[in-house]
Amino acid sequence: MTRTRILLADDYPPICHAVRRLLEPAYDVIGCVSDGPALLKTALDLKPDIVLLDIALPLLNGLEAGRRLKKLCPQVKLVFMTMNRDPAIENEAIRIGATGYMLKDSIPEQLLPAIENAVTGIHETSRQC
Repeated sequence: MTRTRILLADDYPPICHAVRRLLEPAYDVIGCVSDGPALLKTALDLKPDIVLLDIALPLLNGLEAGRRLKKLCPQVKLVFMTMNRDPAIENEAIRIGATGYMLKDSIPEQLLPAIENAVTGIHETSRQC
């Protein structure tokens, strides 16, 4: 069985490292990029199944990068992570096609369920968990 391929996008290396450690026993983490343009280029090159991305990416924020990525690769699943608790941001993420949305302070508890939901096609946010 082929393992799910995940691309990470966060400009804070400790987040990428911690998330990679949590995911790698069950999933293939194929890279970590630190800005929106790098996310678009790398996703087109590596063709991940899931992109786990921060909303506050530099150069091109995560919402805009996700919007563009969904137009280029509609099959890719987007799971957003953020420190921003604004419901309008969450609604915008869902509107552009997010499969999941979680607050970074919930990563230890919510990361694996959010990725599994993305794999199975269930849409979920950390507020509903």
